[in-house]
Amino acid sequence: MDIKIATGRNDHRHAKTVWIILTAVAVVAAAVALTVALTTRDTAMLRPSATTTATTKRSPNTAATPKFPASYARAIDHYLDDTLTALDQQKEDQGNTQVPVQTRATPSYRIGADGTHEPAILRNVEDVQIPAGKYQLTAYCIGEGSADVDFTVGGASKHGLLQCSPDEVNQSNLIIDTDGTASERTVTITPSEHCESMIGYQILYYRQQ
Repeated sequence: MDIKIATGRNDHRHAKTVWIILTAVAVVAAAVALTVALTTRDTAMLRPSATTTATTKRSPNTAATPKFPASYARAIDHYLDDTLTALDQQKEDQGNTQVPVQTRATPSYRIGADGTHEPAILRNVEDVQIPAGKYQLTAYCIGEGSADVDFTVGGASKHGLLQCSPDEVNQSNLIIDTDGTASERTVTITPSEHCESMIGYQILYYRQQ
């Protein structure tokens, strides 16, 4: 009788132990499943979407500045500076000859977003009273290609062609006389489609004696 009772107690204890083990396994399994679910959710939240990683296309109007040898800009600026130096040295003529406008060397084109060359038109319009006298526009370029040069003072206009060379600075001179009634002065330099050069210009004013 005692043996049967002991056996029953052992069976009860064994069943209770098995139940505890199964419960623990279930809890661990649930915890693992929850951890996996949370990890998957967090990973999905951190992963960038296709829209975020897509490369942004540049606007068709966006353009880059081309690279030219530094000597190109120096060569043109040398001509511009020489003019100013010469005027400073002519003390007796001071005031009779002036440089009202001067534009340093600038590229004749820009590189478009699609890699094509876009001519960079130089245009300067002055809405001021133009004193009587002679105005000489001198446009400079160095590189390859050509550019159309247009100079207008009041109702008078002149047109010229600026032919560029990579070996030296070339220039085009346009002269307009005015009687002092003009109120607008315009310079427009339009590079050709395949012009690859540096361009600059200046206006000399000779006072009417």
